[in-house]
Amino acid sequence: MKTRYSHSVKHQIGLLMLGATIVFTLAGCEKKPEPKVEQNTALETEQNEITPVLQARVENIPVTLPECNGQLCPKIDLQHLKSNYPKIDQAVDQYLLNYVKDLVQGFDIDSNGNADKNTNSNTKAEETASPIVKMSEQKNVQGNLANKTEQVNPEPDYRELQGYINKFIRLADEVKSLGSSAQLSLYVKPQVLNPKGPVTTVVMNASNYVGGAHGSSAQQYLNFELDINSLLSLDQIIQSGQRKAFNDLAYAAFEQWIKETQPDMDSKTYQQLWKFTLSENFYLSSNGLILQYGEYDIGPYAVGLPRLVIPYEKLQGILKSQYLPVVVNTAVNAAKDKTAQSSTAQDTTKTTEK
Repeated sequence: MKTRYSHSVKHQIGLLMLGATIVFTLAGCEKKPEPKVEQNTALETEQNEITPVLQARVENIPVTLPECNGQLCPKIDLQHLKSNYPKIDQAVDQYLLNYVKDLVQGFDIDSNGNADKNTNSNTKAEETASPIVKMSEQKNVQGNLANKTEQVNPEPDYRELQGYINKFIRLADEVKSLGSSAQLSLYVKPQVLNPKGPVTTVVMNASNYVGGAHGSSAQQYLNFELDINSLLSLDQIIQSGQRKAFNDLAYAAFEQWIKETQPDMDSKTYQQLWKFTLSENFYLSSNGLILQYGEYDIGPYAVGLPRLVIPYEKLQGILKSQYLPVVVNTAVNAAKDKTAQSSTAQDTTKTTEK
C-alpha cells in the first residue's frame, strides 16, 4: 500500500528548501565554525576520600531502521549510554527523545503518513521556511531533564522514539519523491567528560540535515553530581545571593566575545541585532565555566555554536567552593591567611606601641 502525504507537507518541504536557499544566498559562502569536540579533561576539585566514578559505554539505540540502498538513503546514527548510574542514562535518553521529537514535529506527518488535522500548516510552513529564526524563551534543559528522571525506569521504552524516527524516514522519502538529491541525516551521540566525580559531565553532540543550504548542530551539557545522584542546574552551583554578580560576569564575557568574533562591529551596534540572553547550558571546564549557546541564540548562523568562558578567578565568592578548582580554592585560602597574618601583625604592633 502506497503511503499518502498531504499537499501541506509537500508545501512545507518546498518552502523549507526555498527558504534555506535564500539564507545561503544572503549569507554568501561563509562557513560557520565546527562545534568544538571536548577533550576528556577532568576539573580538579575538592574530593572526598572515596571518589565516585562514572563507568559508561556508548551504544547504539535499540530502534529499527528500514533497509535502504543508494546514496539518497537517510543517515541515522543515534547512540546513548549504558552506565553504573541509571539516572544519567535516562537523562541522555530523554534528551535524545526531545531532540528527535522537536526536529520532526515541524512537519505535519502523523504515524500513518497523513497530515495532522489540528495543525495550522500554513503558519508552520512559514516558520520553517523563514530565514530568521526567532529566539524562544530560554529553557532550563537541566531542570526539565531532572524532573523527567525522578523515577528511574530500569527497562526504557523506546516505542515513542521509534515513532519519531519513522516520521523522519517518511520525511526523507517525501524529499526524495520531490526530485531532491539531498541526503537527510540525523545524528546524536553522548560523550563522557571527566568521568571521575564528584561532578561528571556528559555532552550531547547532535546534528541534522533536512534539505536546503545547510544542516543544524547542537551541544547540550548534562552535569551530574555523583555523590547525590542528581543533575546539577546553574542555580545549584551559585552561592545564595550571587546570581546577579554571575549574570554581570556573563554579560562581560559576551561583550568580550563580540570584540573577538566581530572586530569590524562595535558592541552596541551588534547588540541591536543580537540581544544578550543568559544560557543555562554550562560546563565546568579546566579553563573556566563555559556557557554554551545554540545556533541563532546570540549571533547569526555563521558564528556556529557560541560559547562564553568565565575564568574561575573571577568566580571566587560567586560559585560554591566545591565547584571551584583546587588551585583557586588554595589561592583564596592563602590570601585569607595572608590577610589574617597581616591583621595580627598590625594588632601586635599597636599593642607594643601602647
